[in-house]
Amino acid sequence: MKKIIFFAAAIIGSVSVANAQSQAKVKVNVELNPFQSIEIGSGAGQDGQVTSGYDDEVTLKYEKAADYTNGVNKLIAKQLKVSSVGSGYKVKATLSSNGQFNKVAGNGANTYDAKKLIEIQVDGKTASTDVNMEFGPFGSTSTAESSVLNKELDVKYIGKPLNEATVKELLGNGGKDTKAKYTIDVVYTIAAN
Repeated sequence: MKKIIFFAAAIIGSVSVANAQSQAKVKVNVELNPFQSIEIGSGAGQDGQVTSGYDDEVTLKYEKAADYTNGVNKLIAKQLKVSSVGSGYKVKATLSSNGQFNKVAGNGANTYDAKKLIEIQVDGKTASTDVNMEFGPFGSTSTAESSVLNKELDVKYIGKPLNEATVKELLGNGGKDTKAKYTIDVVYTIAAN
């Protein structure tokens, strides 16, 4: 009886081994989805401390006669980092306060039109200073051949030359030790070509 049970177990075992699969087939898909992103790049923080709630901070300082006569500028190398997969792109900038600088220190005008005070360039492209600015297009086409990943862009902030009337308006009746400080927010976004 033991031989019959052993023989039956051996037959069942050999049938199970004979029916076992010797391969497994798996389908692997790779899916590429277009996307765009913009963030602060590795060049941020050149002016040192950044006010809470901001990703970076840039200060243009007028300190001597040549600054007022010729204007001032600051190039922030690699300030923005963009990715645009599936198309070329444009960088858009929106100014806060309807394009008005707001006084935060000093005795001058409470607000001042950004068009009269600054200009911005993104990767060498200039847009007319307005509440909504557009820089680009970047990439020769609006197709995937113009895709970029983590491309860092230089941003240049240009303080325009100021004449005596403008200086008096911005400084107000402050004395020789009174600084005037004006501020505006610039919000950068990315869009497809």
